[in-house]
Amino acid sequence: MYRSILNLTLLLLYVGIVAQPHDAIAQTTEEVSLDAVAGVSFSNPVNNRWRVGVKIKGGSRSANNFLVTIPVPVDWPEQQVELHSEDFPNEVRSVKYRDLNSGVRQLVATIPRIGTGELIEMSVTFNVTTSQINSPPDPSAFKIPKRIPRELKDYVGISPQISYRNSKLRNQVKELTLDKSTAWEKVESIYDWVRDNIEYRNLDPADSVSVFRKKQGCSEDLVGLFVAMCRSVKIPARMVWVEGAQYAEFYLEDATKTGHWFPCNVAGRREFGSNAEPRVIMQKGDNIKVPEKDTRQKFCAEFVAGSGKAKPIVKFVRDLLPAE
Repeated sequence: MYRSILNLTLLLLYVGIVAQPHDAIAQTTEEVSLDAVAGVSFSNPVNNRWRVGVKIKGGSRSANNFLVTIPVPVDWPEQQVELHSEDFPNEVRSVKYRDLNSGVRQLVATIPRIGTGELIEMSVTFNVTTSQINSPPDPSAFKIPKRIPRELKDYVGISPQISYRNSKLRNQVKELTLDKSTAWEKVESIYDWVRDNIEYRNLDPADSVSVFRKKQGCSEDLVGLFVAMCRSVKIPARMVWVEGAQYAEFYLEDATKTGHWFPCNVAGRREFGSNAEPRVIMQKGDNIKVPEKDTRQKFCAEFVAGSGKAKPIVKFVRDLLPAE
């Protein structure tokens, strides 16, 4: 009996000794794999003040029931926004902020009456800190999502002036991505093709299919075509509207199916997966549902509407101010 108990004890000790290092090795391996799949990182933050507003001067007759909407900046992983000050005269009523899809936020205000020749000015100022975006350490680790999350449906569909409903466009993308082994290489092949084959011209923005056919477009068109071509193979992509320009973002997943957005500067200096020049981000997305508009908008712009026979003069304000 004693020998049987001793043998059982030794067996349990042996199993415990062997099993413990195995579990430790498995845990360490998992931690290493998770750490290796890092997305973008942020550095060198830039502080600014961003002021938006409107100046309205009454016409030869009074006008009534004015609605004013102005897009304002919001927080993103690379950007932090803080309200600095608000300047609303007594004539402005019912001031509020509302959120639309794609993370777009608007200031909404009403002005019951604007007298003949009367000048009304209103503005909001924000402290905005935007950081440089650095590429991931191992881009090859990311995959195209097999299942598109509901919140990303807009980023694989058709948007105003962003369409992939063209067989030649889709075939071009398939050809570009056919022999690429990683998702990162697939997206980069689309990126380089747009930069190498679409001539920059100072033109009015056009539909992405037209830009693809004519092989020319403005900077907004180049970004829109890249977005459309990514979406044609179910790679989520969107436009990013910054102070004075636009760039694109594309979406890939890591080994844990966690999604990451990566920037790329399609027009101008080549930057793929990074952004070395922080600018105030006004909006992200290109399929915005605005209550005052009958159709979805590529960009949510400022808006003023009122009643009266004499139209007032309206001037919107966007000012980039130095930090205090």
